Formats: sequence, structure tokens, C-alpha cells
Amino acid sequence: MKKNIFKILSLVSISLLIMGNVQAQKWTIDDDLKDATLKVAYDEGNIDAGKTVFEKNCKACHRDIVIVDKNDRPLPSAPNLGNKEFQKGNTDGEIFCKISNGNGAGMPPYGSMISETERWQVIAYLRSYCESYVPATDDGAKVASAEKFDGKLTKISTSYDAESNSIIAQLEGYDADGNIVAPKGIKVSVFIKRYFGQMALCDGEKTNDKGLVKLSLDKLPADTSGYILVYAKTSDGALTSENKIQISNGWTWVNPLNERHLWGTRVKTPLYLLITYLSVTLAVLGVIGWAILQLFKIYNLRER
Repeated sequence: MKKNIFKILSLVSISLLIMGNVQAQKWTIDDDLKDATLKVAYDEGNIDAGKTVFEKNCKACHRDIVIVDKNDRPLPSAPNLGNKEFQKGNTDGEIFCKISNGNGAGMPPYGSMISETERWQVIAYLRSYCESYVPATDDGAKVASAEKFDGKLTKISTSYDAESNSIIAQLEGYDADGNIVAPKGIKVSVFIKRYFGQMALCDGEKTNDKGLVKLSLDKLPADTSGYILVYAKTSDGALTSENKIQISNGWTWVNPLNERHLWGTRVKTPLYLLITYLSVTLAVLGVIGWAILQLFKIYNLRER
């Protein structure tokens, strides 16, 4: 018993030392890159390319980016890179170094995993969440910013157009002068919620002059009552909408096992087939039970 307690205490001590070492590690910032500015054009193409790289390599830990004042996710989880403290507290070059060099077990180095251009594109994508960001070249000259909506978004909603069998995502907002407008060129994503995950109707499609995106359902099946659950959001996640929409009159579920089959119905399934199925099932369960029994025997031998 004392030996077991000693082993547990030793394991806990080693774990604490490892965690302390991870916490103590610092970011490696290269002196020649510390004050570097974005080395790719800050335009829609690079922002979209950066989003693709981010979702492939970074989203699993950092999740969706949302604009907030401070990090809204508890440590030790990866921070929300849309928080204003991170955006204002790091230069483009510092972010590049952090992506390239990593920070121990908490953040792996991506310098050898993604190209230099892709790392700068990720930074362009991250900066698209910073309203005050003004990109510049290394010589201080300003470069063209990505086009942004000069106003405030207030609402995103979804509806169904029966005539065209389409889902419509509509944005509302105010311009810089406080006038009600239909925001144009805003990227929105629309999904159909399912039991397992979500089915994307669009991901980052821009609104038109009327502030909407129209998406064809193309024979999408609804539930038995004729409803689908539609989820829509803006690209920055600031506005979301969830709406249960009726697209049909519903339908009655019919158990396919009650229909005609090779031998009529399931009631008339051949006896030999049922016996074979049950025998194989019991044999598999027996093998699993025997394996579990052997593991218990090995464990008891170890204790003795």
C-alpha cells in the first residue's frame, strides 16, 4: 500500500514539474521580425486564403474567432484570437513568430508545417477581426485595406421562399450616419442543423445590394412535420440566428422492414437465417467475454 502511495505521489510531482515547465516557457520572438508588418496584400483573396489555412490547422484548438474585449475562454484552452487585447498587444511580426516558433506543448511550431506565405495569410485573416487595423509595408507606406462595411450590423434573420424553394438570409444594420441600410458585401454562413453536425448551405457568401443571400435547398428533406432548423451567422460570429422553418407539409415515416423483401416481410424471415444471426452474435459476445476474463486473470497474477 505504501509503495502504491509513493508511486502516485511521484507521478503527481512529475506532472506538476512538466506543467510548470510548460507554463514557464516563453514565446520566441526574432529581433528582425518583431516590428515587421504584413508581407502579403491585405485584400480579400489573402484573407480568404488565411481563413482556409486557419480552419485546417488552427481552428481545432482556437475554435471560431469572435470579437471581444478580452479573451473569453478559460485557460489552458487556446485563446480566442479575436480579442482586442491580443490584436493590439501583438505586431504582425510577433504573431508571425508565435505561429512559426510555437510555445512548447501549449502551441506547436508551424514553421515547418505551413509555408511562409500561408502564415502571413493567416495573420491577414486574424487582422480582419481588428476594426482599427491599418496595414503598412516595411517602409511605412499604407496599403489597400480590405473593403469593410462602414456601419453597424444589428440583425441577421432567415426565411423560406416557397416559389424558388430557397432559404434567404437577410442582414440589417445602420450606416455611419445612423440610417437604416441593407448591408452589402458582408460574409454570412448558413447551415441546416442535423442530429450529427451541421450541413452547410454556404460558408462565407457575401450579401447582395439588398443585404441578403439566397440559397437553393435542392430537394432537401425536412422532418416528419415538414420543418428544418436553419442556423445563420456573420463571418465574425457577432450576429447569429436560429430559426425553425416549415418547407413542406410533412410526411409519414414508414418502416422499410414492413415492406416487401426477398422473403416477403420480416415476420416471414427464414428460421435458419435467424438462428445463424443469433449464433454468430452469441459467439462474438462469448469471445469478448473470454478475453475480458483472461485480462482479469492476468491482473490477479500481477497482484500476487
